[in-house]
Amino acid sequence: MNPFLIHGYTSKKYFCDREDEMSLLKENIENGRNTVLFSWRRMGKTTLIKYFLEELKRTKRADTLYVDLLATRNVEEAIKAITAATYEKYGKTKKGLSQPFQRLIGRLGLDVSFDPNTGVPTLGFNMSKSHTPESSLQAIGEFLTTEKNNVVVAIDEFQQISHYSDENGEAVFRTWMQSFPKLRFIFSGSHRGIMTSMFTSEKRPFYRSAELMSLGVIEPKKYSRFIISHFKRGGKSISPEVIATLFDWSLGQTYTIQLICNKLYARYERVDAKEQESVLEEILNQESVFFSQYVNLLSKTQWKVLKAIAKNDFVKNPLSSDFIQSNKLKAASSVKTALNMLQKKEIVVKDGDSYRVHDIQLMRWIQRL
Repeated sequence: MNPFLIHGYTSKKYFCDREDEMSLLKENIENGRNTVLFSWRRMGKTTLIKYFLEELKRTKRADTLYVDLLATRNVEEAIKAITAATYEKYGKTKKGLSQPFQRLIGRLGLDVSFDPNTGVPTLGFNMSKSHTPESSLQAIGEFLTTEKNNVVVAIDEFQQISHYSDENGEAVFRTWMQSFPKLRFIFSGSHRGIMTSMFTSEKRPFYRSAELMSLGVIEPKKYSRFIISHFKRGGKSISPEVIATLFDWSLGQTYTIQLICNKLYARYERVDAKEQESVLEEILNQESVFFSQYVNLLSKTQWKVLKAIAKNDFVKNPLSSDFIQSNKLKAASSVKTALNMLQKKEIVVKDGDSYRVHDIQLMRWIQRL
């Protein structure tokens, strides 16, 4: 098995570091504190959550429930996603549906059908209009709190509720969290700006309701040892110089590091600069069809500002006269408008005191133009 996984969580053996984050999550859960986990995309938030939930399950410290809200568009769809996760965890038995879960779906007004050939129950998540979001979440909360162990509910892509057509989506979920202090919540999101605003703005329901936890890059020395050890275990080798270049090229983005190492491990017994350069070139060529669409999707000014920021890696003041003149941009006002739109789309992000392209591979692709 290729030890450099790029999707999902398999086992601790293929998971690098995050010891501090694991300790903090454990401390928060054990002491009744809910957690907000946020970072830029492709830093490994979901993998960390699944690793943590697996450890809770292994040590029998708590029951766990994982819910992904990425595909949901309103509160009702979110409740359906939570119900589906509850069904997978607690609803199934060898004889069909568990009795407690049957009572729950009755309270939720869900449709249940059975496969005529296998007899396996299938939930048709058509919730009755007479059931409000508040009453549905109340029923799910009461069901989960009847479990012998405390239940940790991890809700991924939680920023989606800020986009719901339901104006009170955040308030509904805040009330649910407050109503069931026995439940422990981990809220995770890939839109750093929205997530921090949801939990730090005084005007929003979740204000200061959970511990903020930012997921940064994995410490290079630890990651380097992880990479070298897995190459060695597979009878292969990779030079420290290659790893150092890899970290610089990827800016420490976990997914990109894993992808590069996955390809290098699959193809070569010994990895030096030549082999790495071949893989980096291949990755950018594969993404070229997708990345080239940005030219058509963005306005002319937005594309020029994006190119200028990408060419410089990090830009502290994109509105300065030096930056504008050296990159042959127009007036500062038009640059500001373009920059605001790029940030709104999260194509460009402000990382610390500098601006950069969010997608590292897109940035490296632009730099080749």
